[in-house]
Amino acid sequence: MSPLGRRRARRRVLLASSLAGALTIVVLVLVLVLLSDQTVGPAPGVPSPPAQSELVEIVSVTDGDTVRARSLVGDGVLSGVRDEPVRLIGIDTPEVRPDVECGGAEATRALEDLLPVGSRAWASADVESRDRYDRVLLYLWTEDGTFVNLALVASGAGVALEVEPNSRYADLFASAEASARDADAGVWGSCR
Repeated sequence: MSPLGRRRARRRVLLASSLAGALTIVVLVLVLVLLSDQTVGPAPGVPSPPAQSELVEIVSVTDGDTVRARSLVGDGVLSGVRDEPVRLIGIDTPEVRPDVECGGAEATRALEDLLPVGSRAWASADVESRDRYDRVLLYLWTEDGTFVNLALVASGAGVALEVEPNSRYADLFASAEASARDADAGVWGSCR
């Protein structure tokens, strides 16, 4: 091969490797763009904690729809530094006291998994602040944004329970319950 032919061949190899390198970079950039488009946090349509939410610490889990919590901001949705019973708004789970109902232990474990003792949660009230048992009525979100009340209904650990006037998310909970029931999730599959 002549020197001119070798130079042309070398240029073609260099050009091909440059194009391959450029193509690799383009593919990597596209992958990074697609990955950065993935949202972190709640799924679309799932409400985030409202702006007026307050941070609370979970002291204990009583059952699938009740915890004891302590305010981390002083007086607010919870009063001061003492811990108080908190009843999750809009849901009902099987009881564990005085007798364990079907699904009661599983619902309690589901709430413990979402809000382990010592964890912190965002808390938001609705219209009425307390129930007839003097429990604080709240919606709770994990620190990373999981809407606890909704997650329990969606997993079938509990059912939607609308008690006026605390019904801000009643339609969302009813829809989650219908999906859980259709999928035989949780109590819908094991406790019929």
